Amino acid sequence: MLCGLALALLAGTLYVYTLAPSVLPGDYAEFQFCAAILGVPHPTGYPLYIMLGKLFTMLPFGDVASRVNLSSAVYMAGAVGILYACALRLLRLAGMEKVWVAALTGASLFAVAPTVWSMSLVARSYALNALLVGSVLFCLLSWRNSGRVGWFFASCVLIGLSMAHHGTTYLLLPAYGLYLLLTELERRRRLADAHPWRRRALGVASFLLGFSPMLFLVYRFVGGSPYYWGNPSTWNDFFNLVSGGPFHSQVMGYGSDFGSQIGRVGFGLGELLGQYTPVGVALGLTGLAVLWRVKRAEAGLLLLMLLSNFWFAMNYSLVGYLYFIPTYLIWGIFMSLGAGWMLRMLPFSGHRVGRRALAFGVQGIAVMLLGGAVVYMATVRFPNIDLSSQTGVRDQALALLKTAPPNTSLYLDWEAQSVIRFYRLVYGMRPDIALHASDPADWPKGVYCDITAGTPAYVGEFAGATPPIVTRDFELDPAPAAMARRVTRILNPALYEMPPCGTCATCR
Repeated sequence: MLCGLALALLAGTLYVYTLAPSVLPGDYAEFQFCAAILGVPHPTGYPLYIMLGKLFTMLPFGDVASRVNLSSAVYMAGAVGILYACALRLLRLAGMEKVWVAALTGASLFAVAPTVWSMSLVARSYALNALLVGSVLFCLLSWRNSGRVGWFFASCVLIGLSMAHHGTTYLLLPAYGLYLLLTELERRRRLADAHPWRRRALGVASFLLGFSPMLFLVYRFVGGSPYYWGNPSTWNDFFNLVSGGPFHSQVMGYGSDFGSQIGRVGFGLGELLGQYTPVGVALGLTGLAVLWRVKRAEAGLLLLMLLSNFWFAMNYSLVGYLYFIPTYLIWGIFMSLGAGWMLRMLPFSGHRVGRRALAFGVQGIAVMLLGGAVVYMATVRFPNIDLSSQTGVRDQALALLKTAPPNTSLYLDWEAQSVIRFYRLVYGMRPDIALHASDPADWPKGVYCDITAGTPAYVGEFAGATPPIVTRDFELDPAPAAMARRVTRILNPALYEMPPCGTCATCR
């Protein structure tokens, strides 16, 4: 396990070195300010991430945004370590306990996989999800193969936490349930439990304890919140949010016909190849075959988990490629098993002193080759993933907040709105500014009312360098923009001669 801990620390060091140093646009900023103020972000609300993120915001270094980013680095480093632990346990169950270097193979390749690495640097939910999925898997394996009841309760708690954190975990429940059922049947056959129903009842209680962070969303809904995505006003609104209702249309977003599904499978396989290369994919297939031959229950558990996650990710039409991370974690375990089988097949493995010394030397060479390959991959990928110098969003937002006149109206898209909200909600900056979150198609009317009333108006980027309709009807400051450009005059006032709206200062 010391090797796994060392690998997790190395991965964490890499992630911290390349970590985003401040606020980022869109969902990133939303997670950052929600963690700081204990708000509720977009569906499904992510209560566990927000509450844990609040703890990170209390760290005494960096700005608030960077502290929340750091949480992802910690979670993903933990996922690397738990992958190593899962692989090591399965290698031992398969009778390959001496090839410890094999466990390093999958875990280290997972650590530098492009999507895994990139999601370790920003405030998003995927790193914590990977850690929880890996932790559930390790506890389930430990429960069936050790029989220690503590692993059963840990599995129940972690399954509850996973479900409270990320909706995709629900797709893994059939795999978890079948594996737990198999374990129960085996224990019943062996009469391993004196009071099985007491244990099962405590297991249900443990699950509910893990699921309890969902109460945070209820508390914020009933008691109010400084920010609650969608501003739900009824229980129907609440359940629609926590169930991910606004994004249900993205599931199976590419069609369910055979041709579409074949195309999506190709997309998913392309993503897997992009993370692990053809050699890694082949190594994982070898590991799956080896595990299926010697430990079919564990192979079935991992395969069903992988297929469930893979199917969802390949069909989700909104950044679906990010949802493959649990697939990459499981494939990392398969790669470790494949590497273990290859090392075991060496002709000089055995018990004689000379052969053991030779095998030890070969393992040392394998470690050096693996280390060289991982360092090479990290070096090649580093320029495209490193975010340590990405301060542009912060600088532009602060410049806009500094230069905007009092009582300015800001018309910004979602990405920029979230950044301004971060500084307003976390640092209390510029409460006088009116931030308009309306449909950009309605911007021109609002801008017209503001300019007519003498209110300064700024328009951000949307669908290009400047919003086309706004550009047609209004003159914008030609100076380089700091996230938004000021509207200087109306070009076509006749287009806005309409009955008073009754809401703005001009019409009132």
